Amino acid sequence: MRHEGSHHLSPSTPSPSTVLGWAGVLSIGLAAALPVRAQEVEAPETASRWGIGLGAAVIDRPYRDYDDETKGIPILYFENRWTEINGGRFDFKINRSEVLNFRVRARYTLDGYDPDESEYLQGMEERDDSVWAGGAVVWNSPFAELSAEYLVDAMDKSAGSRGRILAERRFGMGRFGLTPRIAAEWVDDKYVAYYYGVRPGEATLARPAYEGDATVNVEAGLRLDYSPAQRHTFFLDVAATEFGDEIKQSPLVDQSRQTRISAGYLFRF
Repeated sequence: MRHEGSHHLSPSTPSPSTVLGWAGVLSIGLAAALPVRAQEVEAPETASRWGIGLGAAVIDRPYRDYDDETKGIPILYFENRWTEINGGRFDFKINRSEVLNFRVRARYTLDGYDPDESEYLQGMEERDDSVWAGGAVVWNSPFAELSAEYLVDAMDKSAGSRGRILAERRFGMGRFGLTPRIAAEWVDDKYVAYYYGVRPGEATLARPAYEGDATVNVEAGLRLDYSPAQRHTFFLDVAATEFGDEIKQSPLVDQSRQTRISAGYLFRF
């Protein structure tokens, strides 16, 4: 059972919730980045679904003296019976169920940073983005779509691991849809040390050495989508992430939360 309110799109029509995956790749490495999901469709189970589009995201990074980033976002989506390519996320579907689904998942995230982008980060080594791989489960409950994932750093950049749980529900209102969501992501001590830590050789009087420990970040977001015609959808997504204490205490960070605003257009084949 999908939670789309009273309005369903036409056959072979995934919602913007499903096809904004590149926003997750190009905006920020939280998992996801623009969280997206499939809308109720009536296409045959073996049918393939495609979508392409273009958007933009403005991200307020937490690092000291780091300017807000504005990124163009190419949007690409493909899904068939066994696979889903959602921008920077690849899922292999272990089973097919209307209620509980298990997946093998790989996700590319932009958690890294270039120290040349901030005066305060001068002297730090560059932190690289990475591919994260593991498993995920999606439960279409009577009140919301719930999902959970556990991923490890497949490229061994941080040697870390992360886990995320997400709850969201889309309310259909004619040609409009409104999707509130809330998520919590646990990141281990290796992740925190790599992306928010300061190694002894990088420490200065103004930037003390720091390792940190595992912590939990909490995200709240709201997505609005509008479909003026069958194959065309516009979207606006606003999200805020409250960082866990171990990230807030990092000398590299000068704010306790991060905001992101994304907007764009999607064409569905």
